[in-house]
Amino acid sequence: MNTNENLLDMIAAAMLAQRKSFRAYEIIVNAAPNQRDKELLRTIRREERRHYYFLEGIYEDLTGEQAKPQRVAISLPKFYPDMLKTAICDKLEVIDHLEMIVQVMNCVRQKELMEIIISDQKEHARILASIYGRIGK
Repeated sequence: MNTNENLLDMIAAAMLAQRKSFRAYEIIVNAAPNQRDKELLRTIRREERRHYYFLEGIYEDLTGEQAKPQRVAISLPKFYPDMLKTAICDKLEVIDHLEMIVQVMNCVRQKELMEIIISDQKEHARILASIYGRIGK
């Protein structure tokens, strides 16, 4: 597999992860016990959708074709603290994956978009850890 195909596969996987995240946050928001957490989680959910569109744009720039959205299935733990813990772990995996993508990209503009997404993801992880720290004990 050449580097471009590998990059496309990595971006497609990142797009799928963003779709799963968006769906997962719909569930987590509903489980949140207070309005403050709900608002923070809704903000993360909105940003996950924005990240998906950034990645979709990069994919389209590279292929000249519109990406085909995939259906996603979500599986989360039953209890809110466990949902948060799962979301934090998922977030850290996504950050690692996105950082690998940046290493194989050539386009400066695309790299800058990826750096924005990575920065947001790190902030999301911090927010999730803060919420978990308050209620997850």
